[in-house]
Amino acid sequence: MIDLKPHKKNSAIIVTSRIRLARNLAHSRFANSASPEELSAIFDKCVHALSKVRKFKDGRLVRMSEISDFGKGMLMEERHVTRELLMAADFAGVYISKDGKASAMINEEDHLRIQAVAEGQCLNSIWRTVNAIDDAVEETLEYAFNDRFGYLTACPTNVGTGMRASLMMHLPALSTTEQIEKIVRGLNQLGMVVRGANGEGSESYGAFFQLSNQQTLGMSEPDIISKILKFGGKLAEFETNARLKLMQQSPLVLVDKIERSATLLKHCRLIDTAEAVSLLSNVRLAADMGFCKSAGALIKSVDAAIVDIQPSHLQHKFNIRESEPSERDAVRASYLNAFAETLPDFKVA
Repeated sequence: MIDLKPHKKNSAIIVTSRIRLARNLAHSRFANSASPEELSAIFDKCVHALSKVRKFKDGRLVRMSEISDFGKGMLMEERHVTRELLMAADFAGVYISKDGKASAMINEEDHLRIQAVAEGQCLNSIWRTVNAIDDAVEETLEYAFNDRFGYLTACPTNVGTGMRASLMMHLPALSTTEQIEKIVRGLNQLGMVVRGANGEGSESYGAFFQLSNQQTLGMSEPDIISKILKFGGKLAEFETNARLKLMQQSPLVLVDKIERSATLLKHCRLIDTAEAVSLLSNVRLAADMGFCKSAGALIKSVDAAIVDIQPSHLQHKFNIRESEPSERDAVRASYLNAFAETLPDFKVA
């Protein structure tokens, strides 16, 4: 049986941090009402401005009209682009920094959407990165700005700072104990939004959720970050308490989840993305709760595997670009079989 140790406070519940700024050019129609000629001019202006930004030195520009469906899938899985940008193929694209930690979408819903992401809880540091990019772009372009309302955006919910700050969080205990829905409703009433891992309209495979601000008007950027950190910390505390309660009151539920997941990962022959992420999520939970040695290394391996098993990344890794879902499911299963062989001993009798 698994040796149930006390849960460590320094867990990996917060997976990544992200900040996005929505910006539009002054004296220009929003992307959804601009003509092709206007969109083309906006695209060229944004590309020119971004090419001068220090963070994007030696970066790459990807035009949506020139990339394959496979390439679009890779960008989506790496969270550099949104579904909306993929659908706006003409005069739309994304500028990606060399290290892949910053990007700027051009002619999505807004003319520019500048974003940065990093591992763990580091909203303040990536805010400095995003703010520096924003300031550098503004040296070349004039933004649509109103003294009363702030930055003007295509969607009224983004008016003001235009900022969306978010934390990707791993909340398996709250999901298992069915507390997550109640907590989400409470956070919504406090001006926060909890969505699936890929943002609006996405599902929360493997108990990964994205916590972000709902309000952008009437608050400063530091205030938004402070609010996210406050409620992110509270949500992490709820998850920690749910894990402790699960250990104390329903240890067999926890043991069964971990043992069943390890077994399925080792012996599956066909598996889709959603089920695979759920199984890896349980392994991640076991590591994060200290049920094995080298827990930190295992968490990093699990997080890398979750990326590797996404459809486009899987096709790229194993050179199966033109494949049926069933073929990918078989390749994914084989990959996970090998991954499971590297798992440490979870002290299961």
